[in-house]
Amino acid sequence: MNLETLEYPPLTEDIEEAKAHLDKYGMALIANVLNEDEVDEMDKRLNEQFLGEEKHKVGSKVRGDEGLGVQSTDDEKVSRLVWNLINKGECFLKLIDHPKILPLIQHLIGDKVCLCSIGAHMNGSGNEKMALHQDQWPLVPHPMDFPFMANVMYLISDNSPENGGTRLIPGSHKWPHVDYRTANGEEIQDKAISLTAPKGTAIVWEGRLWHGNGLNRSGAIRSNISTAFLQPWVKPQENHQYSIRDEVLEKITEKQKHILGFSAFGSLGGHDGSSVSPAEFNPKKESIGILKP
Repeated sequence: MNLETLEYPPLTEDIEEAKAHLDKYGMALIANVLNEDEVDEMDKRLNEQFLGEEKHKVGSKVRGDEGLGVQSTDDEKVSRLVWNLINKGECFLKLIDHPKILPLIQHLIGDKVCLCSIGAHMNGSGNEKMALHQDQWPLVPHPMDFPFMANVMYLISDNSPENGGTRLIPGSHKWPHVDYRTANGEEIQDKAISLTAPKGTAIVWEGRLWHGNGLNRSGAIRSNISTAFLQPWVKPQENHQYSIRDEVLEKITEKQKHILGFSAFGSLGGHDGSSVSPAEFNPKKESIGILKP
């Protein structure tokens, strides 16, 4: 079985070079997508949101590995998760259609895309190393000879092997079928090296690429924001039409509404048998019920 792997591509700010990296490596590293102020604002909002959700007992967190000899507090050993960021700060709305990133998503999966999910992972020191996986594998029969899913990870912290930077295997999007057990055997695990990249970087990769987060031994929390996009015939993880708050729906643009699925795709996703444009979308509009002449 030919399981060729490549080195990580270099950081770039050139969109055309990034597209070439996506074709060759299955991933690209885009430098300076978020500036320092944007990173700081998002980091502050994520931590406030997590503490607020924890106080009201609506947050998510995953206990880390306690057996690695890492001396850190219980809070640090917890991987903090904050889901559905669309509702949790205006600073996150730009990530729906970031101008430096959307062209790369469209290069991978086509011009019409929908947002699958957007959430934050704040991995504490001593967290468990995530199993290697492909994000689009569970959705359809495997293998697929094309990507219908694309991911973006915005680095809110510097990433390094010490703090468990995400592990990706460049070139693995072109592998033949590899089952989950084989992918997490020693031979392939050794190919997955934690990424080193500064905060503000965006990692873009396609849905067939094998990846998983690393083991954080730094004594500090590493935060990233993950967004996933799909071709519009695939059901997204987050039901945006159901979950979006009214005040957020009033703020987002027509283009963002398209990406959130507030429009029909061909004959799919209409209302009362007809296509609906984002401008006409009204979640409070009642469907036609029983009528008599």
